[in-house]
Amino acid sequence: MTGYFALFIFFLWASIIGIALLVINRLIAPKVPDPMEGYTYECGVPLYDKTSHLSLDQKYYLLGLLLVLFDLEAAFVLPWGYIFKTIASINPWFIFSEMFIFLFILILGYIYAWKKGALQWQ
Repeated sequence: MTGYFALFIFFLWASIIGIALLVINRLIAPKVPDPMEGYTYECGVPLYDKTSHLSLDQKYYLLGLLLVLFDLEAAFVLPWGYIFKTIASINPWFIFSEMFIFLFILILGYIYAWKKGALQWQ
């Protein structure tokens, strides 16, 4: 029961601190909203027309998805390569083929993105 009591104390302190911060913010925050609060601000460049609502081009979203895809590839492949000798004692060909299948699927995704023009900026 000691572990649960410590967890309860932690939850209690986190709740008290969270509520205290909300109350302090309510007491000392300015009551008048800033006139620029709803101002559109995108990509570090302030817009001069307040009524315009520009959206980002689709290629930025696609580039972000590709970045996440290939960052995850590095996050899986690099540790696998580091510990391959220790896990290869189980069945080296099975483990190697599993990583080959993983890389093959990622390469297919890369070829698909290339053919669709996701990597061209014109």
